[in-house]
Amino acid sequence: MLTVTDGSKNLVRAINNRLSALSFHIREYYWVDMKKMNEIYRYKTEEYSLDATNKFNIYPEQIPLWLMDWIPEEGGYLIGNLQPAHMDFRFFTLGNLWSVISSLSTPKQNEAILNLIEGKWNDIVGHMPLKICYPALENEEWRIITGSDPKNT
Repeated sequence: MLTVTDGSKNLVRAINNRLSALSFHIREYYWVDMKKMNEIYRYKTEEYSLDATNKFNIYPEQIPLWLMDWIPEEGGYLIGNLQPAHMDFRFFTLGNLWSVISSLSTPKQNEAILNLIEGKWNDIVGHMPLKICYPALENEEWRIITGSDPKNT
């Protein structure tokens, strides 16, 4: 939407540099597939250095049991949230589809996301329109996880 002119050239260059860094960060740190889960299982925790493998101090025990059985071998997806020592492993359908449409994810990641949706069609679609999040939070879990923010009910 921004026309490149002499006045906007520097802004366009800054945006492109920023988008490149952001895309790398999301593709690298928010991506999960079987290969990535195997890496996480081997992580050492409490690493604090520029060359640490486990940059966010993720504990391997955090990988939910349902994920190992749920994710197809040829599938993968972008997780919903990443914080120090915490990853939200739920599959957020809308965000992953937008990453495909917008080319935020790589072509290989796009294929893995679509493979996951196809392979887990009954869990994600079933007899209803596409579920926004799988697995959904149940009962009062949303209060604990979101800090009782009413807009998240």
